[in-house]
Amino acid sequence: MIKSCQQHGFPGRGTTILPCIQKSGNRILIFILFFFFMLPVNIVIAADESGGDNENHYSPGLKRGERLFYGLIEGKFQGNACGDCHNTMEIDTFNWNPNAWEIAHKYKDRSVEEFQKAVLNPTGRTMSVTHTSFNLNEAEVELIKKYLDHFEEQGLTKQKPIINKILLFLLLGALLTWIVLEVLFLKKVRRKWILGVLFIGALGWQIQLLLDAGIALGRQENYEPDQPIKFSHWVHVTDNHIDCNYCHHTVEHSKSAGIPETELCMNCHIIVREGTYSGRHEINKLVNAYENGDPIEWIRIHNLQDHVFFSHAQHVAVGKIECRTCHGPIENMHRVKQVTDLSMGWCINCHRDTEVQFFENDFYDKYEALHRAVKAGEIERVTAEQVGGTECSKCHY
Repeated sequence: MIKSCQQHGFPGRGTTILPCIQKSGNRILIFILFFFFMLPVNIVIAADESGGDNENHYSPGLKRGERLFYGLIEGKFQGNACGDCHNTMEIDTFNWNPNAWEIAHKYKDRSVEEFQKAVLNPTGRTMSVTHTSFNLNEAEVELIKKYLDHFEEQGLTKQKPIINKILLFLLLGALLTWIVLEVLFLKKVRRKWILGVLFIGALGWQIQLLLDAGIALGRQENYEPDQPIKFSHWVHVTDNHIDCNYCHHTVEHSKSAGIPETELCMNCHIIVREGTYSGRHEINKLVNAYENGDPIEWIRIHNLQDHVFFSHAQHVAVGKIECRTCHGPIENMHRVKQVTDLSMGWCINCHRDTEVQFFENDFYDKYEALHRAVKAGEIERVTAEQVGGTECSKCHY
């Protein structure tokens, strides 16, 4: 640093190096920006390098099994290869087929002969249609199982991290820090109004990021997780015309709509053992859970904060609200997704706009003043707001 300062005509040892720091102000900013941009890249490269070491230790048989799985050996698949249907990395799209790890885990402790039979002579209709295009012999199927046994230990490949709002927040913080240093110590920028504009813009952006993050706490709009069993509302409701109340039988008299018991599912699946899209794999999960007495750990999607009260009975039985009002077109969903943010503002707007089933409903007989106002022609309809739907104590008590 001192040598560089001397080359630029600045004092050397024994004197202040503040002018040198001033000269290097822009370089410091560039270094900070470069550091924050390159940090996540280095993390990704390191993760890739650590995860790729195992590839160098593949045996020839294991490597050939991997190439067979992905269809990289010519003449073995006329249609889709194994890897085309069974994903080997985490994905955020819906896939009816089980991922590679599920298959590997299922057959990890089973014999090679059992795996060969499942691949070459499947009994299910869905698998039979797909596997007829396979041109594999038993030895090649054994190599695929060998690869899957190895894959079961490694697990699905995780998606690489991306630059997100946290990194942007840190970069803005670095910019604000440089502006403060420039104003107090460096003093290299002559037009101070430029620093003022940058400071206000960066600080405002940071505040907006914090505000968005705070508002998003506890909200899960577009939340769409994979379930332990791929249950399709489209298949059950739209295709097979099963009434919502048959499965969610507590919806009209309970706070919760309820998750169907495994025994209730088996009312149909004691006979139906193969799905339209998923074959036997997913229904077998249900059957095994039923026979072994294991609970199915469904993932809850629509969550409200603990201080919020919501009753399905109030909305469905009394208010006659349809499921799609809050849950969206759920009858067309293969995988359930939260389509609204379920925020307080969203609920209040709904209460202000939604007309309640006020007439021929015994629940509303006690609202005598509203009945008189309707008969007198003072109001044409009654909304949830008019019967207390926007009172704080209705939802928070």
